[in-house]
Amino acid sequence: MSQLIVKTGGQTDCYQIEAGIRLSDFLQKEGYPFSMPCAGNHTCGKCKVKVSGALSPVSPDELKFLNEAERKAGIRLACFARAEGDCTVLLDEALSGGVVLSETGKAEYHVAPRWKEGCGLAVDIGTTTVVIYLYRLSDGTLLCVRSGMNAQRGFGADVISRINYCNENGEEPLQKAIVEQLNQMIEDSLSSSGCDADSLKEIVIAGNTTMLHLLTGLDPYGIAVYPFTPVSLFGEELEPGIFRAAPAAHVYLPGCVSSYVGGDITCSILASGMMEQQTALLLDLGTNGEMALLRREKLYCCSTAAGPAFEGAGMQMGMTAVDGAISKVWENEGEIFYSVLGGGRPAGICGSGILDAVYLFVRMGLIDDTGRIDEDQENYLRYGTEFDGFPALKIGDSGVLITQQDIRKLQLAKSAIAAGISTLLHESGCKAEEIEFLYLAGGFGAYIDLESAAGIGLFPPELKEKVRVIGNGAGAGASILLLDREAAKREKAVLSAAEEISLSSNPVFMEHYVEQMMF
Repeated sequence: MSQLIVKTGGQTDCYQIEAGIRLSDFLQKEGYPFSMPCAGNHTCGKCKVKVSGALSPVSPDELKFLNEAERKAGIRLACFARAEGDCTVLLDEALSGGVVLSETGKAEYHVAPRWKEGCGLAVDIGTTTVVIYLYRLSDGTLLCVRSGMNAQRGFGADVISRINYCNENGEEPLQKAIVEQLNQMIEDSLSSSGCDADSLKEIVIAGNTTMLHLLTGLDPYGIAVYPFTPVSLFGEELEPGIFRAAPAAHVYLPGCVSSYVGGDITCSILASGMMEQQTALLLDLGTNGEMALLRREKLYCCSTAAGPAFEGAGMQMGMTAVDGAISKVWENEGEIFYSVLGGGRPAGICGSGILDAVYLFVRMGLIDDTGRIDEDQENYLRYGTEFDGFPALKIGDSGVLITQQDIRKLQLAKSAIAAGISTLLHESGCKAEEIEFLYLAGGFGAYIDLESAAGIGLFPPELKEKVRVIGNGAGAGASILLLDREAAKREKAVLSAAEEISLSSNPVFMEHYVEQMMF
């Protein structure tokens, strides 16, 4: 037997292990939070951990994901490295953390309180992040906000990766990961607010359909295969006792529209107030691109497979929005400038920065309308380079590159969103100029530059002046359901008005998906 030591957040844990275990398998089994967007398929290079001791040699395939400075610092990929004897793993939040959006816009919460005393929790379980809000129920006072990266992200960046993991290994590891994470967040928020577990009366948990299946231990297999039938669409209370930290609290899961339009979108619609408009469009831009278009009191909803490109995953130098990530890129008098989260030298680039950079390079002529890097353009001598045998573009003097493959991945993601919008417009008989408001929900939607987003064709340019950013719409909607007993009627009205437009075989979507590839 060998000893494996794991250090994270000032805590040190020691384990006895059999030699040869892969680090990612061990970290998953023990419930440690770390990022592995490709679910261990050796394709993303994001599961970086700092290690020392007796480890398997670095293979050529692993080596291509690590630069010289990382190799010297003892950085390895958890999906490749195996513990061959005594070793130590340092889980650094700078390697695995991210900025979590917790702001909830201007939603009104406390019209008719459900409770006269005690406190309650509104929870948003996102695919990437988790946020909880602790309220005093009598008057809707926000007592505490806690947030973190979703503890399931080591099982894959998107819902399909996590469903595939469940198919091979069962749901228990993922359910255990999220339930234990919420227990810890609940205990922390209660302690910091001077409340006890007995005072916690009610919890409302928003999430997409897959996240709610994984929370409750339901088999998500049917979500991923035709005819995409979930075990439940929720809109119901759970039996008390799912959370150790809140044994007597009522737990309510808002209703979902379909397998891919979940309770998080129901809550975002509530928070936006869009049902009070004549025509409105809601976009939640994240790992999944979910959207809803209101016209004549009917909601047309769909979900597109945008993938994790908007959140930096899968990009050569992409990263989540943590310190060291380039978050904005712009040009002034021929010079390229950038801003870095936390200041200092950049370590990579997050989704909003990628969007800015690609739009800038398109305007400069370095990327043509097909998405090809133009090596014949005069600025290429200054900003062009080569990566892995293909052309790439330098973001000023940052040392960060946008590769040709990165551009293709962004094209796929933006095309899926744009084609989804076009399909909803077609199905509803609505024209883009008729839309009164475009509500942007989610972390990526809160931080993107609207000029860049419209410029690459993420949404119709005529909607740019109609954008309303609502922040964490899922958390805001869960808060409304928690604090306003009249909101349950509005939730039912949303679900009654909603119709999913399936995109998998929709000819309009297919046509626009190809067209929207162009910049």
